[in-house]
Amino acid sequence: MLIPLFSTVFLIWSAPDSVPARTQLRVLPLPPYFVNGEGKTPICLAHDFSIHVDGVPAPDDLVAAMRRTEKSMSSMRHRYLSVQRGREFFSKGNSTDDVAGCRYELHSLVLYLTDNMEDTKSVPSIFDSAVSPVENRPELETYSLAIPLREPAHIKAKTALGLFRGLTTFEQLFYHLPLDSSKSALGEQSILSRPDSLGQSEQLPLGSGRDSAKQSTFREGQDPAAGDTEGTGRIFAPLAPYEIEDKPSFGWRAVLLDTSRNYFGIPSILKMLDTMALVKLNVFHWHITDSNSWPLDLSAFPELAANGAYSPQETYNEADVKSIIRYAGERGIDVVMEIDTPGHTAIIAPSYPAHIACYEKSPWTRFAHQPPPGQLRFTEPATIAFTSRLLSAAAGVTSSPYFGTGGDEINLKCMLEDGPTSRWLESSGRTLDDALDDFTGRTHATLISGGKTPVVWQEMALDHGAMSSLSPQTIVDIWVNSADARRVLDKGYRIVHAAADYFYLDCGQGGWLGQEGGGNSWCDPFKTWQRMYSFDPYKDVAEDQKKLVLGGQASLWAEQTDEANLETVMWPRAAAVAELFWSGPNVPEGPPPPKGQLPRSGYPRSSIEAFPRMHDVRYRMVDRGVRAVPLQPHWCAIRPGTESGTHRTTDSN
Repeated sequence: MLIPLFSTVFLIWSAPDSVPARTQLRVLPLPPYFVNGEGKTPICLAHDFSIHVDGVPAPDDLVAAMRRTEKSMSSMRHRYLSVQRGREFFSKGNSTDDVAGCRYELHSLVLYLTDNMEDTKSVPSIFDSAVSPVENRPELETYSLAIPLREPAHIKAKTALGLFRGLTTFEQLFYHLPLDSSKSALGEQSILSRPDSLGQSEQLPLGSGRDSAKQSTFREGQDPAAGDTEGTGRIFAPLAPYEIEDKPSFGWRAVLLDTSRNYFGIPSILKMLDTMALVKLNVFHWHITDSNSWPLDLSAFPELAANGAYSPQETYNEADVKSIIRYAGERGIDVVMEIDTPGHTAIIAPSYPAHIACYEKSPWTRFAHQPPPGQLRFTEPATIAFTSRLLSAAAGVTSSPYFGTGGDEINLKCMLEDGPTSRWLESSGRTLDDALDDFTGRTHATLISGGKTPVVWQEMALDHGAMSSLSPQTIVDIWVNSADARRVLDKGYRIVHAAADYFYLDCGQGGWLGQEGGGNSWCDPFKTWQRMYSFDPYKDVAEDQKKLVLGGQASLWAEQTDEANLETVMWPRAAAVAELFWSGPNVPEGPPPPKGQLPRSGYPRSSIEAFPRMHDVRYRMVDRGVRAVPLQPHWCAIRPGTESGTHRTTDSN
């Protein structure tokens, strides 16, 4: 358990009416332990602000993260969400038009690696820690942060990854305040004027992205030493001083993206990774192939992409995959690739028809959960050997200790009506479950011998008998229904919560099959961020099984998503999942609740209390050029905690 360093701490609690909403920290995910000022003492970044590491040579990826943070903060245009848009922290007396100077300035942020290492030249990089075993990650991501009024700020951690998480929090504490009243936003109708890509004046709503001409990429910003080159604003933190201790509750905080049903270009994936890092998500579950297309261009199997990709341009070669993995790891994200087997493999048929049963057989509704039908002939020794080589080739490109092999939605009719499979069953006297067990044992053995732990969908643990081939170390993704988690835990497997009834981002988009009068998606209704946030990871979980719950995942299946709407579907909803599995349960200690209310503790977390943080991170995303959708009217966003902005339905009569 994380021990507080401070004599006084704010914990996660429901603030009484007497505490101004502005005094509550708006960092997402919320640190479990923090203390800050009461909104009367802002601190501003000095024009010569810089970040450096004390004592030891910093890994290259940490140095790069420091420089990115400096540039990002110098070009920040995100405003504090209140009616006065942050000017209330600088006002003289009752005037909102006369902005006082900034009494306290912050000139430097110092990073300290606190782990005693004999060889200071071998400090593990952010990347190294990001791909560590999942059970080790919470400790590796732990950090403390302090911003005093008269001394340099500092972040302390045992690892470069912990320092990186601290940098992310540090940036979220700050806001932009225009000093030129003619260009500032004093109320919700004000606008910020800046030149667009054509050199004309473009009027943008507050919170709009800085780079309208480059919405698909993040801006690099200006030299922080130059300060605000336009002379129109300051970067400030409103609640100084700050002291924070932070540690994730779960080591697996994931987003799944399906790049088979629709292709996503590398820039869009990199931008997604940057946004994941902003909210401390640490696993990219890459569902890279499926029955619809095979974009993975492996040197050992070039024909799969040649015959299975949508086009030669819509592929990821091995160098592409490695560059994405490197980019992710430098931002504290582990890329867990998945090649779904033996189902969802119809696209292999154009290259290797002998290995695929019921390919494009009609009607598809009889032989598959969605078109096109086709899955591996997992009874055939040649197919097992082929699959083992394929998984080995794909896993060899990755750096994660984990690799996904799928195992969901195996269609029995496809196999039972397949000639070679039927003949094997008859001659061997064995069952399909026996054959699947053999297939899984041999293909997983290949991965395990290569240092990878298999990750599977829940059917492999629940729907096919004993499955003695599944290693006790196998990680199982729960997806069909959240209630299934208990059954998998009872078998002793580690789990990741990814259930469709809470965490499927594509639910509610409507039906996509060509059906007369069709309108609903199979997993309706739309999963709001409040629905995701209400999840209890430990519901019906025995005390001795809690250690088997690794974390959770928001999944985006791409039947109706491509680059055009990726960000609007994913953000900011996935940020709620980030806080749910980072911040953990509400803690019972802390200031007493209002009279007549019981202390909040455990799960579920309160989405009412999270609303100001969700608004804030959404506007930060937009400021970075991310098309994150609004959660409420802007009127509500700048009035956090008002009855019109948030409402506890359970309190209504």
